[in-house]
Amino acid sequence: MQATPLKRLADLWLGTDPVQRLRLRQTSLAMALMALCAPVLHYCVLIAHGERGPWLWLWTAWSVGGMALFYGCIRSGHSCRFADPSLTSVQIAFAISSAAFGYALAGPLRGAVFPVLTLILMFGMFQLRARSAYALSFFALVLFGAVMTTMALRQPDSYPPLVELGHFLMLALMLPAVAVLTARMSVIRQRLSQQRQDLARALAQLEVIATRDELTGLPNRRQMQALMDQELLRSQRHPHDFCIALVDLDHFKRINDSQGHAAGDTVLRHFAQAGQAALRATDVLARWGGEEFLVLLPDTPLPQAQAALERLREQVAALSVRIAEGGEIRLTVSIGLAAHRAGDTLAQTLARADRWLYEAKAQGRNRLQADAPTEAPAARLA
Repeated sequence: MQATPLKRLADLWLGTDPVQRLRLRQTSLAMALMALCAPVLHYCVLIAHGERGPWLWLWTAWSVGGMALFYGCIRSGHSCRFADPSLTSVQIAFAISSAAFGYALAGPLRGAVFPVLTLILMFGMFQLRARSAYALSFFALVLFGAVMTTMALRQPDSYPPLVELGHFLMLALMLPAVAVLTARMSVIRQRLSQQRQDLARALAQLEVIATRDELTGLPNRRQMQALMDQELLRSQRHPHDFCIALVDLDHFKRINDSQGHAAGDTVLRHFAQAGQAALRATDVLARWGGEEFLVLLPDTPLPQAQAALERLREQVAALSVRIAEGGEIRLTVSIGLAAHRAGDTLAQTLARADRWLYEAKAQGRNRLQADAPTEAPAARLA
């Protein structure tokens, strides 16, 4: 879909990176506010003095140009070198300085600077930390106090000392209040951030619980069912071979009865590790239930699957599991292997693998029984 001219213009001004766009939106808003304040200050000076001198034009160039420099620094990515890429504290300090300079120029209408100063501090309410908020409020109070004192001494007619004292006391009450509100917002933001992190960790743990077997760390039955469903859909879209094997630990009940369930758990964990090591990275070994495991071999024809499962059987047979009592347990497995046939359901393929597993047990265990080669999937697209 072709982008509209407005969308292209927005991408040109704000970029396409979501994080950068957020920073540039805030800076663009601050720059627009400064640009709107400029004609207001010109009006205030014109009313007070009847003309606009060079200091006013210097203030305009410095204030609006400074905000444009901040925009350019962020838009170019240069600000990413700093701890705060949005340059929030620096922008607010600059705007406070500009407001103090404007206060010295505004004359009788200088009270209009105070709501602008409050708005400047509000910009940092959702980003500044408590320490930065207090520091900027203190900086604003000191700077405005210095400007008020200077103007009261140099132009007492336009800036009466008692009036300036009243203005200073008003700021001394207002600025700490804004700083406290900003600090409280900072605490709330940190709590929300911590809650989001805790929630993310809890969701990750729930996902592990829902998809992993707690004892072996292997995918559980639910997860393996989902993986098999995905493999079946994939094979239907792009026909290919895949095989399913059921693996059962021989005489596992005897281990539990003679050595205890703790020894049985140790055997299950060691088998899971050995089984994963014997298979390819693309194969999936899952705990299907009790001492029964299931292996999904994607993109694997029957002969290759037989070789892989035979390798697993041999490695397990060579495994010696040490248990807590100091003894050793030798382990073997019986395996039933079935190749999925085009047109069959997963239940049918699993049923064949289960039939071959019981056949392997009936033949004496520690062996692999599988579909005959003629039963391998033969359906292909031309």
